Amino acid sequence: MRSILAIDLTCLALGPLSWTPRGIDRVELAYAWHFLNHWPGECVVVIPTLWGMRYFDRSRAVRGLLALEEIWREKISPEDDVSYGRTKSFILTDGAASRSGSAPRAKPTWQQARDFFHMLRATGLAFGKPVHSLPKNAIYLNVGQLLFLRPFISWLARRPDILSVFMIHDLLPLEYPDHHVSLGIKLHRSIVRNTAELAGALIVPSGAVRTSLLNRLLPSRLATIPTHVELLPVSPAFLQPAKKDPEFSHADYFIACGAIDAHKNHILLLQVWKELVARHGDRTPKLVIAGFRSVTSRPIFDFIAGHPAIHKKVIISSGLSTPALRRLIMSAQALLMPSIAEGFGLPIIEALAQGVPVLASDIPAMREAGAGGNVTYLPATDATEWRSAIEAFGKNPQVRGELCQYVPKQWNEYFSGIETFLMEVQANQLQKNQ
Repeated sequence: MRSILAIDLTCLALGPLSWTPRGIDRVELAYAWHFLNHWPGECVVVIPTLWGMRYFDRSRAVRGLLALEEIWREKISPEDDVSYGRTKSFILTDGAASRSGSAPRAKPTWQQARDFFHMLRATGLAFGKPVHSLPKNAIYLNVGQLLFLRPFISWLARRPDILSVFMIHDLLPLEYPDHHVSLGIKLHRSIVRNTAELAGALIVPSGAVRTSLLNRLLPSRLATIPTHVELLPVSPAFLQPAKKDPEFSHADYFIACGAIDAHKNHILLLQVWKELVARHGDRTPKLVIAGFRSVTSRPIFDFIAGHPAIHKKVIISSGLSTPALRRLIMSAQALLMPSIAEGFGLPIIEALAQGVPVLASDIPAMREAGAGGNVTYLPATDATEWRSAIEAFGKNPQVRGELCQYVPKQWNEYFSGIETFLMEVQANQLQKNQ
C-alpha cells in the first residue's frame, strides 16, 4: 500500500479572497482533484486554521472544493457571466471601453466573508489533526508556491522522515527585479531559502525554471534535490465540448490573458494599438486584456487614461469565469503574449487547444509551452515587429486558418509522470533511511 499523501491546499483555502482562479490556483485545483480521486493510498489535505496547520480527510476536502468552484463560477454558462456580457458588447459595438475594466478592482470584504462562510458551511466545522502528527514516511506535496510563509512549513524541519515535495512555478521577481515590487522580491528570496532548507524534491513546469534554479539561485543545493520537469497540460475546462459564440463570427479582435503585471509587458501592446489606431482608424481590430490588476499594473491604466484615441479599441476585462474566458479565446484572431519573462505560459496552450494561433515573446519558457503549435515568436521589446505581425492577420485572412495539428497534453499524461517521480524519490529516501 502506498504511503499517505498530504497535499497542501493553502492557495485554494484562500480562494474566496478572489473573483476567479489564477493560473497557480488552477494547477493546485487540478492536483487536488487528481490525488483526492486517484491516489491509491490515503490522501488528506493540509490547510492553515486558527489553531495551526491541520490536515483533513478526503470527503471534507471534496465538499470544500465543490463550494469553491461554485464561488468562482467555474460551471456557469458564459451567457450568465456579467463580465462576458460587457466584453462582448464592447467587441460588437463602437462604444468606448471602460477605462477601469469590467469588474471591481478587488472583491469587497463583505463578499469575501460571505464566500468563506459558504465554504465553511459546505465542509462543516472541524478541528482536523495537527500536521506534525502525520503518519511516518508520508508524502507532503505543496504546489501553491506560498513557500515564503515559513510558519506554514517550518514543521517539516522536525519531520525528516516525511518526503516534502515543492513545486516552483517561477522566480521572476529575482531574475527581473525591475518589473516587480520590493515585497515580491523579498518574498521570493524567502521561497529560495525555505526551499533549499526543507525541500526533499522539486517539480518545475519547464526546463527554463529548472535552469533558473540551477544556474542562478540554488546551484549547490539543487544538485542534491531530485528535480522533475513536467510541462503543464491544458486544463479540462479548455477541452470539454464547446461552441463558439455565433455573434463573433465576423468579430475582429485579439486577446491577451493573465494578471496585469509589469513583466507581462501589456504596455507594448498598448503602444502597438496606439500606432494601429493612428494608421488604420476605425478599421483597427480591438484588443481584450483579460486579467486583474496587480501591484505593478498602474502604468497600464495610466496609459489607457492618457490616450483617448484607443478607448474604443482596448478593454480590460476582469472577473471572467473560465467558461467565459474560453469563449472569448475561441473567436479571437490570435492570443497575444508579449511577456518579458514567464515560468511557462498557460494561455499559450489554452489558445492552441482551441485552434487559435499565438503571437508570443521569443523566450525559453514560451518556446517550451508552444512546441508543436501555431506560434509566432517575436522579440519582447520590438513594438514594430509586433505591429507588423498583427497587421498580417488583417491583410491575409487565411493566416487564421493555417493551423498545424496541435495535440494538447492532458492531465492524465501529466500525472503519470508526476506519480512516477514521487514513487521513485520516496523509494530512494526509504532506502537511505533503512
